[in-house]
Amino acid sequence: MQEALIQIVLYTIKEKYRTEKEFYSSQLSISQDNWERWKNNEISLKTKDEQAIINLFTDYEWMLVQKVIRNATFFPEVETHPVEEYLGIKFHVAKKWVSSGNAELSFQQDNEKEATDQYRKKNMTILKIDMNYDFWSYKDRVELSLPGIIQQQIETEKQDLLEWFKENIEDHYAR
Repeated sequence: MQEALIQIVLYTIKEKYRTEKEFYSSQLSISQDNWERWKNNEISLKTKDEQAIINLFTDYEWMLVQKVIRNATFFPEVETHPVEEYLGIKFHVAKKWVSSGNAELSFQQDNEKEATDQYRKKNMTILKIDMNYDFWSYKDRVELSLPGIIQQQIETEKQDLLEWFKENIEDHYAR
């Protein structure tokens, strides 16, 4: 397993869950010892546990993760900073999609949250950026985690989400 993958997974868990323990105990049902051994590349996970890790990402994000892992084998700067590479390319893609005029932006709704919501961070909101290709079931999505107050401000001020994105996203997401 690649160190780049571990770093990206750990960052994503930190972004979405209050603690690593809440992730591995609720989603993987493995012990702390096995979690530490996985992080140290000493053991592999069961297929269902690997799928739980993949589910941390959208399909498109998972494809980006795979590209970063591949590039980490060729480029020392990517190997050294895989999380920054992943976040940078994800943010770049989101901006390109929005600037194309074809992306749909929305906040994750309460009914879309998983049953594991009790373990997730409460002070954040997920901005979904969807690119629809007009083929049934073919849509790509990237999700940006933002401070929860952003959604409240936009809704209170009745500001258009697309307008807010174009004017403010660099302040809140650029790494």
